[in-house]
Amino acid sequence: MKNTFRYRAYQLSATGAVLATALLALAGCSTSTGGAHQSAQSATADQVSGKRSIVVVSHDSFDFPQELLDEFAKETGINVTIHAVGDGGALANQLVLSKDAPLGDVVYGLDNTVSYRLAGKDVIAPTTVQSPDKTLNFTGENGLIPIDEGDVCVNLDKKWFADKGLTPPQTFEDLASPEYKDMLVAMSPATSTPGMAFMLATIAHYGQESWIQYWKSLKNNGMKVTQGWSDAFAVDYSAGEGAGPYPMMVSYGSSPAFSVTKDGNDTTTASLPATCYRQVEYAGVLKGTKDADAAAKFLAFMLTPKVQEAISAVTYMHPTVSEAHAPADLVKFGALSEKPVVIPAQDIAAHAEEWLRMWQDAVQG
Repeated sequence: MKNTFRYRAYQLSATGAVLATALLALAGCSTSTGGAHQSAQSATADQVSGKRSIVVVSHDSFDFPQELLDEFAKETGINVTIHAVGDGGALANQLVLSKDAPLGDVVYGLDNTVSYRLAGKDVIAPTTVQSPDKTLNFTGENGLIPIDEGDVCVNLDKKWFADKGLTPPQTFEDLASPEYKDMLVAMSPATSTPGMAFMLATIAHYGQESWIQYWKSLKNNGMKVTQGWSDAFAVDYSAGEGAGPYPMMVSYGSSPAFSVTKDGNDTTTASLPATCYRQVEYAGVLKGTKDADAAAKFLAFMLTPKVQEAISAVTYMHPTVSEAHAPADLVKFGALSEKPVVIPAQDIAAHAEEWLRMWQDAVQG
């Protein structure tokens, strides 16, 4: 499971929230053609065999258990192919670029830091599938159904703080205190999904008038900024692979569940609940699907408790269906923050590019 988490975090942070327009256009043409070709091949095979099939477009780290796909095929007569196109940011961009020739029939893996890019773009079809938790629904695209949720939070190395005899920080304000100088590594919101979530968390906490000054305070307090999660974990973070000099990093609320002690009674990592930004991943039927009924059936299948639990075990995100249970370690050590911060999707859609330019001017300029 730890390897799954490591791979997932790398994939989600590698390309990030914003890509250069020219590169996106080039990638869109290439990937769209490949996806359309795969869908066409599937359709041809179906015509020959008389079977129905759909393509689920997702991010690279969605490892859907084959036994469940086989079970779905047995129950419905519908074969499912998973088509990965990149990280969450790349996925959103590809769907917009390919909307006139959809890459598949269903999409899974869009989260609320990137889904705003689809709003009003005529990419997602309406659906009769009911949301398991309407409080998590994505405003702006009613066809997107919440599948799982988790938090992006500042993590800290408990042993490092204990060895130094230093009380760990608790709040956003603490992170900018001289007491914690040169201790935090974060990610660029322009190239990292966790980085984007952390930027949004600071905007939600400080408001549009003060959040930039907060980032300047972090910078002046010795914060390091990397391109992605993998860079920080592999090199900079003291509890990461590189045993680096920074005892805090922006990561996931689920991280403590991956650093449980041998006796299973404690964890060497802690997350700061006051800094958590709630991430929700969605699935939906793509407009232009050749089999809307089959696509809706698979969307409903994703909301059954056994599938919800399988997705949770792979992603270490929490199920949105109340009858489904997350892995025991995640429940015990990676519970959702009781007071996460979040920004409405319509506000992100209206201001994301502006906020990113402001961040780059203040932190990288």
